[in-house]
Amino acid sequence: MANRDQINIQPAFKQLTMPCEGEAGDLLVLTPLADGERDPSKQGLASLWFCVRSGDRERDAVWARVQFDGVASCGHLIPDPPQNHPTLQRG
Repeated sequence: MANRDQINIQPAFKQLTMPCEGEAGDLLVLTPLADGERDPSKQGLASLWFCVRSGDRERDAVWARVQFDGVASCGHLIPDPPQNHPTLQRG
């Protein structure tokens, strides 16, 4: 881990299906890889999910994948965030 403050969410390893349980606001990292397995992909196989609806006895939790606007690696300049997102409206 780097020498700065970072958050590390332990992945759910070898997870191929979404969990039925979850509370709104939960964050979850999923990966099809085993713990310690080297990721052979170019941009990584782990994905970040946010629980948007809690599960209960009558219905399963609903999860939304967090979308990212780019990837970078060590030594690459940090690009400016996109400035073309729509303005949110009330209503």
